[in-house]
Amino acid sequence: MKSTGRLWLLAVCLLCGLVCTQAQEQEKKQSPREVPSPEKAARKMTDRMKEELQLTDKQYDKLYKLNLKEQQEHFATMTERGNGQRPSMGGRPGMGGGRPPMGAPGERPAMEKDNVEKMQKAAAKKEKKIRKILTTEQYAKWQEMRQPQEPPHPQDHPHKPNL
Repeated sequence: MKSTGRLWLLAVCLLCGLVCTQAQEQEKKQSPREVPSPEKAARKMTDRMKEELQLTDKQYDKLYKLNLKEQQEHFATMTERGNGQRPSMGGRPGMGGGRPPMGAPGERPAMEKDNVEKMQKAAAKKEKKIRKILTTEQYAKWQEMRQPQEPPHPQDHPHKPNL
């Protein structure tokens, strides 16, 4: 009799666990994906800078406004690019389904010269403003933060053989 009771208890526990798991999966499917916004992106960037650079409240406010303006422009550009720029799927056959032309493997698609120049000018302008807001120590640290982390080279990895 004791073993039958234990089996029933085990069966009930397994059933409860299964029901809870299914409920969590269903909840994940129903919850909408968080839509990015310029405000959230700017806040996240500025919060990271505050943590890394120990910003004052005044510096934080100025940098948030600067980041927000940049993010709003970025989101506006992305929205413009997404509206009506792609050819329809029912267009000419064999045209790649609206994908941009690709160059050599590992190479980025060519951007228009105007866009590259605009981006470079905007980046230089932002950097000038940031330099005015931050102290020299903070600015130097910010420059280090901006440097992309290089992935380790295959010969540097001790456990993988060089091919």
